[in-house]
Formats: sequence, structure tokens, C-alpha cells
Amino acid sequence: MIRRLAGVLLTITGILACPCHLVITLPLLASLLAGTALGVVLQQQRPLIVALATLSFVGALALGGWLLWGAEQGGHASVVSTSASCPTCRPRTGELQRQEPVPATESRTLALSLKERNHSSNADRHGA
Repeated sequence: MIRRLAGVLLTITGILACPCHLVITLPLLASLLAGTALGVVLQQQRPLIVALATLSFVGALALGGWLLWGAEQGGHASVVSTSASCPTCRPRTGELQRQEPVPATESRTLALSLKERNHSSNADRHGA
């Protein structure tokens, strides 16, 4: 929940810090802060402010996107655990399931038993 909220706030902040908005916001801020030291800095250091706004824009969008749609924290959130108390629970779409590898002898035995079961059920259906 906090991760999603932080991602949304960073994405909105990144969009607001977009350098294309500086055409409107920089003169507005400079006129509001006229006569102050910060107003003078805004008037004299425009290239620096544009560079910082661009870095802020790219960084906030990248971090916000990673928080919203990137990898889960800790690596354990993408593993679906099925509980004995809820055998019908299914993973949400997009979630990954981790399966333990089956040794080759067990998988071969399982495949043969499934093949025999299918063969016997087909024979039962056909009356053989």
C-alpha cells in the first residue's frame, strides 16, 4: 500500500517537474519571489534550473514507475503460497508461481502412471 502511494506521488511529482512546464512556472515563481534572493537566483540561473528540473523529472518518473510496476520487494512477494486452509485460492493474473523441480525418476514414474491411467480409462469406456 505504501509502495503504491509512494509510486503515485513520485509519478505526479515527476509530471509536475517536467521541463516543458517551466515555460509557465518559472516566470510565475520569479514574479512571486521578486525582490528576494530566491527570485534573483531564479532569474539568473535558468539553465541550471532547467537541468535540475529535467533530472528530477526523469528520476521521479523512473522511480515512480519502478515502485508501481517494477519488481516486488524482497523477492518473496512474487511467490504464491497455497494454504491448506484455502485450497481453491488462485494467484492473481500476472503473479508468478515458483515450482520445485521434480527429479527425473519421479517425473518419469508420474508420466508412466498417468499414461497407464488414461489407457485403462479409455479401455473402460470402450468396454474392453
